[in-house]
Amino acid sequence: MKLTIFIAIIIFLRYLVPRLVDFGAPERTERKSEWDYRVKFAKLNKEKFEKANQEEKEELLYYYTHKIRKAHNYSNASFRNMPKPLQVVWLINELETEVNNGGFSQFFFNSSGRYTEETLEALEAIGAKHNYQLLLNAVQTVTKSNERIKTGEINKLIESSDLYNHEKLEEKMYELDEKFYEYKEDFSTLKMNYIEKYKNDLWKELEEKYGSE
Repeated sequence: MKLTIFIAIIIFLRYLVPRLVDFGAPERTERKSEWDYRVKFAKLNKEKFEKANQEEKEELLYYYTHKIRKAHNYSNASFRNMPKPLQVVWLINELETEVNNGGFSQFFFNSSGRYTEETLEALEAIGAKHNYQLLLNAVQTVTKSNERIKTGEINKLIESSDLYNHEKLEEKMYELDEKFYEYKEDFSTLKMNYIEKYKNDLWKELEEKYGSE
């Protein structure tokens, strides 16, 4: 009888203990990518910027703008609170990334679409007249309007099905995408010229808002 009870206890423990161990084990965390680490530890200040070459300057701006946005889950407030020069750089970078990955359609229907009007203003600010006109034409194509939009989110004005199930509309958007891919304007140079123009104000505002980095 005692042997039977002893065996039953052993069997019970063999069944229960692994589950207790699993239950108490810490959750596995996802391995961070290099992009995550670069964003997390991004720094931007006058000294670092002045010592960098143009490619390095672009990287500093890219990762630092994402650090600001990511820290607050890419909220609208995190964008509005960024110094204007950083807003401009971030908007141009988002436009390039989205259009290169999936055309103007992807730009509109991803989160970047909520900043369409601001992106038009950013293109004006850096002097990208050709791409300003391309984006404006894309807006007018999908909204069937001859006026600039007056809303923060173009994807509230149109349905994605209207875009992807309309042959002529798709053809027009494809034409605009192809013109964008010609890269008639050097975004890199235009962005850096813009930053150079306003960098003194930028360092002051960065110090006031985020402290020394």
